[in-house]
Amino acid sequence: MKDEDVVRDIFWSHPDAVKLINACNLAFLIDSTYKTNRYRLSLLDIVGVTPTGMTFLVVFAYLEGECIKNFVWALERF
Repeated sequence: MKDEDVVRDIFWSHPDAVKLINACNLAFLIDSTYKTNRYRLSLLDIVGVTPTGMTFLVVFAYLEGECIKNFVWALERF
């Protein structure tokens, strides 16, 4: 298997969350947990806050490592 055929990072956002992102783009909270899952990948969560103070999951991403390039990649997709 070639190195470029390996999935290294996964970025996912629900279509309804994308609608909320476009409507409520005032504040976002970003959190990352260090390799606590079965595949030893870092989990990056981005949570949005509505004007009424409610929170909603915007995106989650599994990242191969906690390097700056991985976070930059995820934030560029965001």
